[in-house]
Amino acid sequence: MDFGILTIVPLVLMVVLVMTTKRVLESMIIPLLMVFIMKDGTGFLFGFMDSFYAVMAEGTFPWVMFCISMFGSLIALLLASGAIDGFKRLAIRYIKSEKSSMVFTWILGLVICIDDYINDLAIGPTVRKITDANGVPREGIGIVILSLGVPICTMLPVTAMAAFVFGIMQDNGISSEDSMLLTEYAKLLPFMAFPICIAIVTLLLAVGILPKFGPLKKAFAQSRENLKDVEVEEVEGGNLIDFIVPVVVLLLMVLIFHELIIATLAAIATCFVMYIPRKLMTLSEFFENFNEGIKDMAEIIVILLAVFIFVNGLDGIGLSDYVIKTVSPVLVGGVIPVLSFIVVALLVFGGMDYWAGMVLIAPIIIPLAQTFDVNVYLTMAAAVSGSVCGGNACFFGEQMLLVSEAVELPPSKLGYANLPYAIIAAVAAAIFYLVMGFVL
Repeated sequence: MDFGILTIVPLVLMVVLVMTTKRVLESMIIPLLMVFIMKDGTGFLFGFMDSFYAVMAEGTFPWVMFCISMFGSLIALLLASGAIDGFKRLAIRYIKSEKSSMVFTWILGLVICIDDYINDLAIGPTVRKITDANGVPREGIGIVILSLGVPICTMLPVTAMAAFVFGIMQDNGISSEDSMLLTEYAKLLPFMAFPICIAIVTLLLAVGILPKFGPLKKAFAQSRENLKDVEVEEVEGGNLIDFIVPVVVLLLMVLIFHELIIATLAAIATCFVMYIPRKLMTLSEFFENFNEGIKDMAEIIVILLAVFIFVNGLDGIGLSDYVIKTVSPVLVGGVIPVLSFIVVALLVFGGMDYWAGMVLIAPIIIPLAQTFDVNVYLTMAAAVSGSVCGGNACFFGEQMLLVSEAVELPPSKLGYANLPYAIIAAVAAAIFYLVMGFVL
């Protein structure tokens, strides 16, 4: 049955509900029901189960689910080892001024880049008292941490984000089933405009080349006025080697086997060999942290499962075909990348999870790019960049909430301070996609 314009109604409804309720999973219930009622009528429950089995059997989602679960366990083990305290000792040694506070925080964001959760949750407690003593407001370090968490992790082909995006690429025909994550994901990296731009913007801010605007300028002025001698305690325990060795093993195994799951399991095994004999944790504590890491990823896995089923249902009612048929007569192919970037950025800024935003948009933009002979890697990278952009700017998004908690600052204050710099990077990225869309 041809539903015409009605095919977009479930997707629009879901976006509206997400923006209204600020909740993703709950907002998907009614749109999911609508999609499968449209597709299967009174047999919508059977249609839903058929899509569930198709998603679970196809290969992409189970791989993403297992990869994200194991990454959650690795993150929990790295944090529980106390290795982050080693970075805190470095901070005490090298942070001596306002500029060095910002620059060190920026460098730490690059170094602790194996996962955005570690960036978001570990860097703030590591530096905040030391930066307080040097007149840097929490908004200052918060912006730097926020802009080097997800953006930098997106640039590395050995993270959960890379595994997730690679799964989308395979699911939508960009990459073949027998292709390798490392080589395929590397094709996206030159086109990751927003992550590159936001990292440069915050570096320029850290070294003092880019001026402080609006709320951030006011926060720095108040911080300097209220500057007091802050007692910074020496940190004992915690060894950087407990972080570095498992991460190096992870990187080496990816380079050797081109498989992130194997590499992650090897890194977890390395943690076991390093932590248990040295009594950093007991055997019981090791497995408690292992299980806790999986639990931490449970919500995002459930959301992703719902989104995969939703996308399967949208495909069943012909959403992609309708969009292509509707826009083909009027759309200029070169604008597809920049439109992909803007649409995904707005969806995620409006409250959609950045993982979900990419899953939903890919089945629409990839066929469009192929129809108009636009570079599919550029188009996919634009969607990923848009997702990162929206997550970076969203006042109530997961990343903003995590960083706000880590630097002990209300999300609204951090959001307003960060917004001008997110806009600068977003404009630069949009110009890049507009130009490259026509060039390629």
